[in-house]
Amino acid sequence: PAAAESADPDNRLLWRMPTRRLDAEQIRDAMLCVSGECDLTMGGKGVEGIVPRRSVYLRFMRNTPDPFLDVFDFPDGFNSAARRKVTTTATQALMMMNDEWTIKRGQALARRIESEGHGSPESKIDRAYQLAFGRVPAADESREASSYLERSSARMVREAKNVSLETADHRALSDLCHALMNSNEFLYVD
Repeated sequence: PAAAESADPDNRLLWRMPTRRLDAEQIRDAMLCVSGECDLTMGGKGVEGIVPRRSVYLRFMRNTPDPFLDVFDFPDGFNSAARRKVTTTATQALMMMNDEWTIKRGQALARRIESEGHGSPESKIDRAYQLAFGRVPAADESREASSYLERSSARMVREAKNVSLETADHRALSDLCHALMNSNEFLYVD
């Protein structure tokens, strides 16, 4: 690879696959699958965007596009498009960080991990990485995630009234899962 990198640094000869972002439907479906919510039932009527079915079954209305799909360059439906536009905008990052739908996917992933019986923080972190990225975390990633869970839980218990350590631990894990789904490794194919 070093020789290829020096001979063709711009990848004009296509010696490696260029990095690309998942399409809008793929991002939505990946979040549902990772969180364990995706309904894989085949066929049937179109559904609203809040229903956890694959995106191919979403009801499409041109005048009221799904906000999540729309921000990730889903075609408008008014014109034919041989190729989709691919943009990277602040609106996409804000949608992934602040939208209620995406936050709920992080919470669902945390519930999935906890329901599988992973007790220790390290076990939960390993499972979150396996589900989100298909790999175990590197030692430094595991250390940082473990430190985050510990600090976040302690802060929530300290600052909020009537928050149990168990609730704080769940919220911290939900935030970590949400962050993993916001990462480039989740949203892009190398």
